[in-house]
Amino acid sequence: MRIKKAILIRKTIDAYSSALENEEDPVERSRIQQKIADSYYDLGLADQKDIKSNLKRAIKSYKEALKVRTLEEFPIDYALTQNNFGVACQTLSTIEDKADNSKKAINAFREALKVRTLKQFPMDHAVTLNNLGNAYRTLAEIEDKSENSKKAIIAYREALKVRTLELSPMDYAVTQSNLGNAYGTLAEVEDKAENSKKAIIAYREALKVPTLELFPMDYAMTQNNLGTAYRTLAEVEDKADNSKKAINAYQKALKVSTIEQFPMDYAMTQSNLGAAYVTLAEVENKAENSKIAIRACEEALKVHNLEEFPMDYAEAQSTFGSAYKTLATVEDRSENCKKAEHAFQEALNVWVKLSSSQNKKLIEDKLSELKSICN
Repeated sequence: MRIKKAILIRKTIDAYSSALENEEDPVERSRIQQKIADSYYDLGLADQKDIKSNLKRAIKSYKEALKVRTLEEFPIDYALTQNNFGVACQTLSTIEDKADNSKKAINAFREALKVRTLKQFPMDHAVTLNNLGNAYRTLAEIEDKSENSKKAIIAYREALKVRTLELSPMDYAVTQSNLGNAYGTLAEVEDKAENSKKAIIAYREALKVPTLELFPMDYAMTQNNLGTAYRTLAEVEDKADNSKKAINAYQKALKVSTIEQFPMDYAMTQSNLGAAYVTLAEVENKAENSKIAIRACEEALKVHNLEEFPMDYAEAQSTFGSAYKTLATVEDRSENCKKAEHAFQEALNVWVKLSSSQNKKLIEDKLSELKSICN
């Protein structure tokens, strides 16, 4: 399906490019440039192998369109092009130059909002605010996590003034899910319990919309994220109960995210499921829950191999290590201690190679803790 779509989009781009060569009117040329840019963006999503170069082509064409589509002369067109330019920069930020491209996206969305006001264009206003929230949330991953997460939350909450459950249920679900993600990011650095609970509320709001039948992958991702929010909450409150809620959410996600259809999502959720069972094993049925965690990690590593996905591989190995460490306290101490050490060492090798000092220290601390248990 994606291959056929990519072929059709390429034909569309060729047609627009031919029209551009024969067009002299600057306004019409800017309209064609907009179409070319939108098509390159769509092609990037359809052809993942060449996504980076197609996004860059889209960005280049949006810039060309903006030479004519100015705020003063063509405000509505200006806002549309700035919004779409921002989306392309935001998508590119997930691939390279995260900070720089996120900031370009933020600037573009803010330009679009000069025209797309709540009073005049409420639906477009909400679309751009949701996009702005996404850009701030991406930026929060690497810079000023607390501040940028809060800016994302403000943008999403403003969008939800328009995107209501009654009037725009699907948009409501998308923005509530995004809001949950922003609270989850904020919970990493501030008020873990409070922000995890706010994330859970947002995800539950998103799940009020029946997305399983129409948009199963959106449903699965929201369930996965809900599980992660419960798992984070379990670190500070009601460990057993919240771990079980996390496990339940992950299992619902896995009903959709199968290894045959969605291998990457399957592996991510299996890795998260393993981590939730490790947490549960700390307080309940140590042997049984540790073994279930190990099986989940084994499933994740069917996809997350060292060569293609070193960071995901390291995360799964770290969970492996924690599961074997807990298991060593109740059975086959010597053997499970060796397996735990091997898994932690596998994770450590990755973080050393990637020069990730923070993750390196986390694994070194786990190895030190393991020695105190096993020696």
